Amino acid sequence: MLVLRKKSRLNVFFGMVAAFLLSLSAGACAAEITQDDPEKMVLQLSETVVKALNEQRAELEGNPAKIKAFANEYVLPYVDTPKMARYVMGRYWRMTSEAQQQAFIDEFTTTLLRSYSQSLLKLNINSVTVQPMVEEKPGRVTISSEVLQADGNKSNVVYRAYLDDKHKKWMVYDVMVEGISMLLNYRKTYDSEFAKIGVDAVISSMKEKNKEFNGV
Repeated sequence: MLVLRKKSRLNVFFGMVAAFLLSLSAGACAAEITQDDPEKMVLQLSETVVKALNEQRAELEGNPAKIKAFANEYVLPYVDTPKMARYVMGRYWRMTSEAQQQAFIDEFTTTLLRSYSQSLLKLNINSVTVQPMVEEKPGRVTISSEVLQADGNKSNVVYRAYLDDKHKKWMVYDVMVEGISMLLNYRKTYDSEFAKIGVDAVISSMKEKNKEFNGV
């Protein structure tokens, strides 16, 4: 779905999002992850990435039910998928009903987990180094990290987070690898699909592709 120039970037992009989404499956408790400080939140999440990838590969491979269970328990408190889905829909968000919006949020969330979990095993990470956060504007920050792979390649992965004023918690809403934004790529793709076949048809297509992952 995403069009990137280099295959290695594609693997890092998919793999790091998958690793982020599944990092807590390595055994960390949700209570150990702070949302008061976005830099600490990303650091604590990143510390479990290598362990999750290196120790849980066999257990996670071909097990969408377990992947989804992990995500439902640990991921959603830290990743604002409704906000991501709204951005991805762009101008079409205002043109749709609440039922359509919720349907897209549900299928988009599952699409993320399904797509990225399939690429999880392709990435072999040695270490992740998190840099100090940078404030873009009040309530929004970026946290850069350097990912060292087993083959010696290094990639820059940037997490974008915002402060949820209502719940007073920091939430991740985008991941960028070598300057490539996950949200922007999805927005371009879905904008084209919405224009071609319409929102309902896009949601139906997503639902069909997600069937197996959902165990339907």
